[in-house]
Amino acid sequence: MNKKCEKCGYIFEKEPGFFFGAMYVSYALGIAEAVTVFLFGRLFFESAYDMRIIFWIALTLILLSSFNMRFSRIIWIYLMRKF
Repeated sequence: MNKKCEKCGYIFEKEPGFFFGAMYVSYALGIAEAVTVFLFGRLFFESAYDMRIIFWIALTLILLSSFNMRFSRIIWIYLMRKF
């Protein structure tokens, strides 16, 4: 990540450990994605709790992990931003 915004000069790296809270945001994003894949997958499998859907949930979480990391940091910055 950049140390500061090129346009407005906002400093992203506040202090060591500032982004520890972003882990909770990332966890919430992962849970939301897993539930979405589960609900969407139920439409395509015979049983409501077919174990093959775990593969699709895991694949989705792995493919979106870098997106979740960056997006959770953005959300955390906006939550902690003073207006």
